Amino acid sequence: MYKVLKRDGSLQDFDWKKLVNGLLKSGATEEEAERVATQVEAWVSTVAVDGVIKSYDLHVRVLESIREINPAAAKNFEDFKKPEPQ
Repeated sequence: MYKVLKRDGSLQDFDWKKLVNGLLKSGATEEEAERVATQVEAWVSTVAVDGVIKSYDLHVRVLESIREINPAAAKNFEDFKKPEPQ
């Protein structure tokens, strides 16, 4: 299992379904979302250092992959900002 190093320094399991859901919410079709998630998961397996990938690097790779097949969904994915914790 791969881990994602978040901006706050915490580690979270890489979650294929979470990635698919995020892409679906951005406007990708189910087929597009699953294809990108599969591509990204394969990429993670080649670049993760000791099983860890930085969330920023993951985000950039997802954007590159979705931009090739659905630019509108890529724009929505890129524009989404998580609310700051209060």
